[in-house]
Amino acid sequence: MPQPVLLYKSKLNNRGQTMFRKQNSRDRALEMVEDGLVSAEAMLTMALKYMSTDDVEDMLDCNELSERFDEAYEESLDA
Repeated sequence: MPQPVLLYKSKLNNRGQTMFRKQNSRDRALEMVEDGLVSAEAMLTMALKYMSTDDVEDMLDCNELSERFDEAYEESLDA
């Protein structure tokens, strides 16, 4: 049975008062995959469809997965 969705987590501040803060949406997406509510492939597909092509290009580049980090691409620039 899936656990209930927590939109806000409670926390006591230094005065003993209860404070609520919104759960990080990235953490929630990862939890959904870990809990088997959605597959990793489906979550990836949803994220890629939501992002612009510039966002995807930037994400690949930031993670050194763009073509400029490909050895064959580097060699073609040297030629």
